[in-house]
Amino acid sequence: MHSELPVGTGSSPTAVHRVTLEERGSFCFALCSCGWYAPGRRSRDRARRDVADHLAEVGRES
Repeated sequence: MHSELPVGTGSSPTAVHRVTLEERGSFCFALCSCGWYAPGRRSRDRARRDVADHLAEVGRES
């Protein structure tokens, strides 16, 4: 089986989570580079809490 992954030195690759907030009309959406996204929120503060919850969740998986 052929793999496109580079040969490493034994360390596991770390996934970098880059989260952005996008505004579309009166809604704010949180999107992450890992493919995660949150539902549209009217409250920007709630969208930021969604991001914090996501980052806390992926931090527990590491």
